[in-house]
Amino acid sequence: MRRTTPITIAYTPDSDDAFYYDALEHGLVSMPGYRPRFRREPMAVLNREALTGTNEVTAISSVVYPAIAGRYAILSVGTSVGRGYGPVLVSREPRTLSALAGRRVGVPGVPTTGWFLLRTLCPGAVTVEMPFDEIAGAVAAGALDAGVMIHEELLYYPRMGLRRVTDLGAEWCRRHALPLPVGLNVVRRDLGSAGMRTVCTAISASLHHARLNPEPALARVSRFGRGATGGCTEQFVQMFANDDSQCMPADVRAALGVLLAQVVALGAGPAVPPIDIIEPAPATVAVA
Repeated sequence: MRRTTPITIAYTPDSDDAFYYDALEHGLVSMPGYRPRFRREPMAVLNREALTGTNEVTAISSVVYPAIAGRYAILSVGTSVGRGYGPVLVSREPRTLSALAGRRVGVPGVPTTGWFLLRTLCPGAVTVEMPFDEIAGAVAAGALDAGVMIHEELLYYPRMGLRRVTDLGAEWCRRHALPLPVGLNVVRRDLGSAGMRTVCTAISASLHHARLNPEPALARVSRFGRGATGGCTEQFVQMFANDDSQCMPADVRAALGVLLAQVVALGAGPAVPPIDIIEPAPATVAVA
């Protein structure tokens, strides 16, 4: 029997990330030479773990990359991109962005891309870090003045009686005339160039398989996020698991350079790293 090396792939407990890996997790696509196991943790946890290289492959907030570039390279597959949308700032009562200076605003981790956008567009806000799926409830209950919505909360918050203050992602896109790379998939450099390419190829094949067979994949991943009763899965997956996620296009690569330079200018990263992106092999990974 051919020996395989165990590898840990970590992603957020949300439907778009689960969609990327559905075929790999269910044995529909192989990763030659590796035996993947999967972990699901909130983005704030994955960002912290990336600082110490806990997982060979992990989702991260894009703004974290300057701090981990020495240990990880970027995969061309699995990027979450907002084209005119992104993290949304919401409140219970009508508010303006400027009125939130000095107010308590929930963010899904520090640093995360949602936190970064709030920090850039409303630097006077008092950020309160909390689990992403508890922020909307805290805003609705009046425990927070506002909150940054990510994942399926982007689509669900109106059902909780909350109002949009501003789409932070849309504002970033408008100001820069670029799409917003919200999140990245990264791979540890110690796998070597061949190993990193094998991983990228397998994940690319997994996402391609799910996109060719969306109904069973969506049915399986609908348990994540707000679940089947939330009714957000298909729309959310279309927003963040699409052509941009299959292979990072040129304008997203350019946008990533702009975003990372802003992160460093804000003092949230040590230096602007090279945009070092791993591409899949030309051949398609064999179906298991």
